[in-house]
Amino acid sequence: MYIKIEPSGCTERRGLVQIRFAMYLEPSDYGYNKHHIRVPVIPEGGYTGELDAEGMPVDSDAYNAWVESLPKVWQNNPFHNHFIYVEPLTTDKVIMDIGEAFLNEAYIKWASEEKLDLKNSRVEYPT
Repeated sequence: MYIKIEPSGCTERRGLVQIRFAMYLEPSDYGYNKHHIRVPVIPEGGYTGELDAEGMPVDSDAYNAWVESLPKVWQNNPFHNHFIYVEPLTTDKVIMDIGEAFLNEAYIKWASEEKLDLKNSRVEYPT
């Protein structure tokens, strides 16, 4: 198992740095097959069939047939995502150590089929 920092979940929030960890499984890890999936490769132009005013396909059967016709690739999705808040001067090493600790805790719960409800310690925002 391993973690990556997911940039889409990272931002400044009330004086702290919000960091999103995406947690992934290796092929030998329990439950790997649940998150290692085949997904369609959507071409750059996207769906070319008729769309309604909101951009949704008008004919869902035609859309589904189009999706099924696309080439597929294997993709490893995270089994868990977790957010933390740290002071701006926190080092990368400390951030990754925190992530590894949450990864280990998450995997223990994941492998035991327990609900992944990990709790951060209370955040004290700077004033």
